[in-house]
Parts: sequence; C-alpha cells; structure tokens
Amino acid sequence: MVAAPTSLPARALWLGRLASWVDAAAVRLLAGLIGVSIAARLAAGWLRVTPNYFADEYWYAELARSLADTGRPAIRGAVVIFPSLLQPILTAPAWLANDVWVSYRLTQAIGAVAMSLVAVPVFLLARRLGLGRVAALGAAAFSLAVPDLLFASWVMAEPFAYPLFVASVLAGVTAIASPCRRTALLFLLLAGLTAFARIQFVVLPICFLAAVVLVGLRERRLRAAIREQAVVLGVLGALGAAVAVVGFDRALGQYGKVLDERANPVELAERVGLNSLVLAYSSGWILVPGALLGLAFALGRPRSRAELAFGALLLTIAPALLLEASLGGDVDRAQERYVFYLLPLVAVAFCAYASRGWPAKTYFALLVSVLIAVSAQVPLAGFTAAEGKSQSPFLLAAFRLEEAVGSPGSGSLLIAAAAAAFGVVSILLATRPTVATPVVLALALAACGAASIAAVAYDTRNSESVRAAFLPDELSWVDRTGVGDVTLVRAPDGLRTEAMEQLFWNRSVKRVVLLPGAEDVDFHSSRRLTVTPDGRLLERGRGLTGPVLVDGYGGTITLDGAERLARSQSFSLWRPQGPARLSLYLAGRYSDGWLSGVGRMYLWPGAPGGPIGRRVSLTLTAPAASDGMTIRFTEPGKRAREVRLEPGRPETVTFDVCSRAAWHVTYLSSVRGFVGNRVVSAQASEPRVAPIACSPAAGRAPPALPTERV
Repeated sequence: MVAAPTSLPARALWLGRLASWVDAAAVRLLAGLIGVSIAARLAAGWLRVTPNYFADEYWYAELARSLADTGRPAIRGAVVIFPSLLQPILTAPAWLANDVWVSYRLTQAIGAVAMSLVAVPVFLLARRLGLGRVAALGAAAFSLAVPDLLFASWVMAEPFAYPLFVASVLAGVTAIASPCRRTALLFLLLAGLTAFARIQFVVLPICFLAAVVLVGLRERRLRAAIREQAVVLGVLGALGAAVAVVGFDRALGQYGKVLDERANPVELAERVGLNSLVLAYSSGWILVPGALLGLAFALGRPRSRAELAFGALLLTIAPALLLEASLGGDVDRAQERYVFYLLPLVAVAFCAYASRGWPAKTYFALLVSVLIAVSAQVPLAGFTAAEGKSQSPFLLAAFRLEEAVGSPGSGSLLIAAAAAAFGVVSILLATRPTVATPVVLALALAACGAASIAAVAYDTRNSESVRAAFLPDELSWVDRTGVGDVTLVRAPDGLRTEAMEQLFWNRSVKRVVLLPGAEDVDFHSSRRLTVTPDGRLLERGRGLTGPVLVDGYGGTITLDGAERLARSQSFSLWRPQGPARLSLYLAGRYSDGWLSGVGRMYLWPGAPGGPIGRRVSLTLTAPAASDGMTIRFTEPGKRAREVRLEPGRPETVTFDVCSRAAWHVTYLSSVRGFVGNRVVSAQASEPRVAPIACSPAAGRAPPALPTERV
C-alpha cells in the first residue's frame, strides 16, 4: 500500500525528463526521417532479387521458418544451439506464408522498419547529453544514412541489433548517470536483447562495468560507483555462474570456437587498423577528428555525469567491438559488419564536441592532418579485391566507384582526395562554429548517402547476377513439382552459393548428403554417402530413397531407373524407383558444357549380376579461338586413345562397355585455358548412353569412386 505513492513521483520524474528531451516538432521531424528511411530501404530491398550472403541468410531464414512450422529452432530438421534467435523469432510470422518469395519480401520489410528505428535512441541519446534539437536530429539522420543500412534488406540479425545496441548505450548512460534499480534493469534487458540478436554483444555488460570503474575513478568515488550498480553485478554474477556450469563453448553454440587464438600482436594490430580505417570511411571521414576530441572532453572535462558516462562507455565498447572483429569470423578481410554499430556514437560524440564551440583547434588540425596522411598512404584498392569487400558495405561502394571510373587506383585516389578535401574544409571552418557544424554534418550525410547508393547498386547487380547464374525463372522450382521431401546430393566441385540458393528458395529440400569428395555446404546435418560397385548410393549403410536434387555444376550425373522431373542451371531433380543408383558420372564437365583439363567418366551397370552392354558417346569441340588440342583417353587394361580436335569441327568419341561392374575412363587435355577461375579445355556434349550386345563372358574389376576431388 505504501509503494505506489513513492513510486509515482519517480515515474513522473522520469517521464518528465523524457518529455524535456523531445517536443512535438522534433517528434514530427524524427518520424519523417524514419518514414523516408523505411521507404528508401523497402525500395532497395525490392531491387535485391535474391539473398546471396551465405550461409548466414539461409540459416536465419531456415531458423525462422522452422520456428513458424514446428516451434523449434532447427536447420534442416536438426535442432541447433543458436544463441542469436531474436531475428528468427521476430520474422517467423513472415514464414507462415506458403510462398517463399512472399516470406522473403515480408522479412525485408520487417528489417527495413526495425533498422530505421535506430533514429529514436540516437536522438534520445543526443538529447540526454544536453545537445540541441538540431544536433540531435542531425545525428539521427546520420544514423539512417550510413552505408550499413544496406543490411536492412538482408535476411540477417543486423536490422534488429543496430537499434537495440544504441538503445543499450542510452540505457547504460542513464544507468550510470542516474543509478537506480529501474535504470539498471532497463540496461540489462536491452543489453540482453542486443546479445540475443547478435551474440557479439555479450560484451556489453562487461563494457558497462568497465565504464562504471572509469567513472568512479574519474569522480574519485570508485566504491560508491560500484555499489550503485549492485543490481547489475548481482545479475551478471548469477549469469556468469550459470555459464560456468553449462560451459562457455556450449553456451555460445556454434560460435563457441569462433575466435582466432593464433593471431600474434602484429597481425592483431593490422586487423584492428583495417577495421578502424573502414569504420572511419563509413562515417564520412570528416566527423572522426571532432568525435575523438568530443570523447576526450567527455572524459577530461565532462559537462554532466551523463556525458562522462557516455565517454566511458564509448571508450570501452569501441575497443571491444574492434577486437571482436579482429579475432573472430573472417579476420583476413575488413569486418565492417561487426563494428558499424559505433557510427551513431561517432556522430553523437562529434555533435558533443561541436556544441562546445569547436575548442582545441590546434589538436583538431593535427588529427585532420594525421587522417589525411593515412588516407594517402593506405589505398583502398587492395581491400576491395575479390572477397575482401564482402562484409563491408563501404568497400562495396568503393568497388562500385572503381568500376565506374574504370581503374582501382583511380577510385582509391578519388576517395583519398575527397577525404583530404573534407579535412581541409573542416579546418577552414573550425573558426566559425555556427557555420562549421551544419556544413560538416551535411558533408558527412552526403558522403554516407553517396556510399549507400553505390553499395545498394553493387548489391542489386550482384543479386541479379546470382539469380541469373543459379536460379531458373521459377525460384521455388523444386517446391512447385510437389514431389514432397527432397534430399540435396552435393557433388565434388559444386558451388556452395548455388546449393544455398536451392536450399533457401525450396522449403521441400529437407536434407543434404555428400558424394565422396564433396565439401559440406555448411556444418549443419550433412551426411556422407558411399557408392557401391553397382552404383547404389548408401547413407549409413542404407539405400538413399525418395526424390533427390543432384548437383551437376562440376560434373554430369545421371541416375539409373529414375525420372528427371525438372532442372535448373546446374541441379537436376530426380525421382528414383527404389533406392537411388548412379548410372553415369562425367567428372569435370561443367553445367555450361566446358570440359576441365583432366577428369574421369564412370559408368555403372543398371542392376547387379548379368553382363551389361552400353555404348557411351559424347561430342567434343575445341574453342574457335584455340589452335586445336589433343585429348588423351585411358581405359584400364587398354592402350591410351588420343583424339585430335580442330577449332569449330566437332568430334564424337565412342566407348563400348561390356562389364558386370563399374567402368571408368580418364581423360587429359594437351591444351588448357581459363573461363573465369575454372581450368577448361574443350566443349563437351552431355554423354549419351545406348545398349549394345555383349558376350556373356564380359566382365571387369570394379574401380573405386575416388574419395577426393578429381
């Protein structure tokens, strides 16, 4: 009965503080910014015709539709320990639709709305630090313009983790500046949700406690500052004990072994430097000197306890995220995906510095000069090559610029020149703070907006290329046949992305199995097959039954006694009569007809026992631009056979096979070239098989299917 009267004033006081940070005009402007962002991201998502960041996008989609169908977090029917389940839970309703295309578009729409909501905590954080409405709106607009909002249309956790992270920082600042049970619990709730969205943010509570220590030391009241966070310490202590009982690796599930423990200090410093450089470019470059000084003033001369708390949190969180990006995941490339969450904090720190009237101009000019020197000495061209840009929207944008100007060096030079020009402008304007702040923010917004457009353009074109290369007009082509549950048979030299595309778009593909020599499509529930001498495919000693989706990218595969129902560019859907049995496998014939420089062709009997006679023929053609070539065929126990190919003159090669068991022939070309990154020789038709008469005594010892790639 006595709790309510004492709690009402506290609640009213908290609401009054919140009301002081916003007003009707600010709400309308903020809502307008969010609406524009949602519309822009929906349009960008619509242009993205298929996901292509695998395996992540497939995992999140598979988890979401498993939750929608069964209520369990499973991938291909196997329940997994996946600690980042917030995105699958929130997008599971989208997968209740019967059409994968509809579910994909709904997931993108949810992501566009969620990621655009980051403007709310950014605005509130800026106002909590005492910044003006214009500065707070500018920081909010910046958080929506960064190129990393590209992730809004990807089927991943970033759209949810981004606003939750900034909200956690806001709650952390409030919990340190105004410690009480309510603010502590709010921080723990938001930090927990952020880690539930992306497990990398499990470090947030640790960073919070480190910030509490920094604030306590700065205020010379360390013990009191720690006592104020008794609730946080108690909850974290209980969670730590639970993790110790369960085991750290087990608690993190598939991320338990993600850290690279072999990195030496020099490598680690290089990785941190690369991720910091890309982060600076992603921020528009021009905000970084002011943000660094804003951080220094927040720690050295704070105007409020909230500003000190913000500086302490930024000082602890930024190194933690940079270290995570440099120790876990694909550490050999820029991992902007792990650190872009800091960008709104960079904008807030800059606005905090600018609100002081641009002090310490000498240090500001020095920082600008250092950044200009770094941009001139470290060209981006080396980082945009091949897969180096895959986790960095800014590097995707830089690569798009390089394509536009026609030269990697020229693109890097243009970016470095823009960075230098921005730096010079900021130095010249530093003496006029009232002009400098809006101009610098406008330049940062323009730079981020241009990078966003370029990143979306690259991603859109890339998704279109992936769809054209790997998918037929009907994306869910396997589902449309209505054959029921399908098993994907992965072959050696198959493309992982192409297999993932089939898995994403076809919910009826329930399992993945691997032929000898094939690589895992991911590390979830893939079993290896064995091949018997008569061609049967065995899974743990039992015949593989039911419809199968066979990977034919790196080799032509046909099944005996099976009906081919449909096919895509590389995959064929077969319905065997009984257990699946291989008939023919031409290893090294790509799905577009190119023949590799070396390989084998296998032929299995149609049924065990009794001699089988077959004639195998294929037509070979040398490329028109070549000088001709010789292909050498070698059968066991026979003399080698050489076939001369002249440009533009097809030659048909025939093999008469009389055998009770498997048969094979190897081939080797005298001339080889490259098509993309593939080593090829001639064009080859799909092999044709016809029955022939054989002597009853015909027979041959069966060869073993190789356990490694041909």
